[in-house]
Amino acid sequence: VIYIATPHPLHYPDSLLCLQAGKAVLCEKPFTLNAREAADLIAYARQHQLFLMEAMWTRFLPVMAEVRRLLAVGAIGTVQMVEADFGFWAPYQMKSRLFDPALGGGALLDVGVYPLALASMVFGEQPQRIESVAKMGQTGVDEQSAAMLSYRGGGVAFILAATRTRTDQTATITGTAGSIHLPARWWCGQRLVLAQHGQRAEVIRAPMVGNGYSHEAIAVREAIQAGRIESDIMPLDETLGLLETMDTIRAQWGMVYPGEA
Repeated sequence: VIYIATPHPLHYPDSLLCLQAGKAVLCEKPFTLNAREAADLIAYARQHQLFLMEAMWTRFLPVMAEVRRLLAVGAIGTVQMVEADFGFWAPYQMKSRLFDPALGGGALLDVGVYPLALASMVFGEQPQRIESVAKMGQTGVDEQSAAMLSYRGGGVAFILAATRTRTDQTATITGTAGSIHLPARWWCGQRLVLAQHGQRAEVIRAPMVGNGYSHEAIAVREAIQAGRIESDIMPLDETLGLLETMDTIRAQWGMVYPGEA
């Protein structure tokens, strides 16, 4: 399997080159710049029966596996809300990948994809409505943004992303019978706090191996060895849905990257 970790705009051509050579591909988030590119890669991989997956490493951490287990057994009832943020402060550099439009700059694609993927995992579906706002920087890319997503049944998600503002980097999933709180640096966390109505809050620890990327690598290896061409933890249809959500958000800002139609 070839791991693609080039800047965002190169994910599509680099992944396609490897797929055309008959190789399995693990491509960093964001999978591509937009949904159109993602759909093209997915169609090619499926047609040629090649393994393809977005490298959303957070999804494979033990703490996220524990979140999915708790949700599956109804530990907090029916999920009503997801609140998650990922903001950090980076020094302004016009040609940095964080700020250069030609390199797919902006907070949404770089770190906003993490809380969006968390909401996607929790609700298991595409949002029905999206409302967002952003502060655009000198180079025309988003430096901070907020998005509100609503889902069937009334569930909502509130997402913050930033590259020029340091946030708490926490996440909370609230249900009808309690909540799951992921403390600071939730995207690479190793514990959560389960608070069920009428009971004392419980800290559940879920340590990672090494720096955390091992879990994703192991999952990819197991999938390929089993002859699968997609991951059931980070499926391609969900990856496509995330890009569609980010396309919608960017369209609300009028933000277009060089080379996009």
